[in-house]
Amino acid sequence: MKYSEIGKSGLKASLVAIGAFGLGGGRIWSDTNIDTQQVALLLEKAIELGVNVIDTAPVYGLGDSENLLGNALKGKRQNFILQTKCALNWRDQSGRLEYERDGKKVYRNLSAQAVRGDLEDSLKRLKTDYIDIYITHRQSDTVPLEETMGELLKLKSEGKIRAVGISQASPEILETYAAIGPVALVQEKISILSPGAREKYIPTCEKLGVTFQVYSSLEAGALTGPQALGRTFPDGDIRRNFKWFTQEMYPHMAEMYKKWEPLCKKYNCSYANLAQAWTLNQSPNINLLIGVRQIESLVDTVKVLDIVIEQADIQKMYDDCDYVREQAK
Repeated sequence: MKYSEIGKSGLKASLVAIGAFGLGGGRIWSDTNIDTQQVALLLEKAIELGVNVIDTAPVYGLGDSENLLGNALKGKRQNFILQTKCALNWRDQSGRLEYERDGKKVYRNLSAQAVRGDLEDSLKRLKTDYIDIYITHRQSDTVPLEETMGELLKLKSEGKIRAVGISQASPEILETYAAIGPVALVQEKISILSPGAREKYIPTCEKLGVTFQVYSSLEAGALTGPQALGRTFPDGDIRRNFKWFTQEMYPHMAEMYKKWEPLCKKYNCSYANLAQAWTLNQSPNINLLIGVRQIESLVDTVKVLDIVIEQADIQKMYDDCDYVREQAK
């Protein structure tokens, strides 16, 4: 395993992190059926492999993901850097209505009171007395950022959180946060099919010494290989509207995979590893967050850290996706 510091927090994190959205994501992950024992086995494998970062959030299954992890982490908490989030809750109707899911209305609220309330709820579900990295899940357009960051810094001074992160933001929002207090991590989407963040956001993180934690580098599974093409999902599943799974994109994605096949043979790796390697290649500041539900997926993901892909092949992969990205517009 390879490790790097998360921002300037002093936390030494594995370059591969476990994303727990799918562990208890409610009906939006229609093929999820996992219990505490299975999660505990997954975490035991993570410890064996040296993976020491877990990311979750209150709204992942409306508490289910945090509850599962809280039970599975018994006796293992000290082995992990634990991340969870604030901003989205269903306790009351304060804030702005964000969406309705699994029979609950979820509100976005980054007021000081809501941030603290979210944390206290998460601590109970996760059965811990502190969170290593506490992340604003989405950003508010009604609460002053100074209020939000001020409360996060208070929680840090109280020892309830160890570092601050932000998600679904922008380089400008990051700079505003960072002007008030230290931000260790930003969590944003980037993939070889959705590479936009590398233009400005990643350079901003590098300038400020902030870790860029990537999610959805495999586009919810669409970049795991040809076997993912043309998959269909029931109403309500988050992947149902992902353009990469549509029949219209099928031939373009199939052609992309055909071009990648020789690279898989050259580097003796999976298609997923190729996509992950391209992502890691974008910056030395990157931490790779992978949604994991099966031990086999975690084992395969870790293999990417031993793969050194030639720069010419990294560029070829990107060029091979040009037509796919163009057709998806």
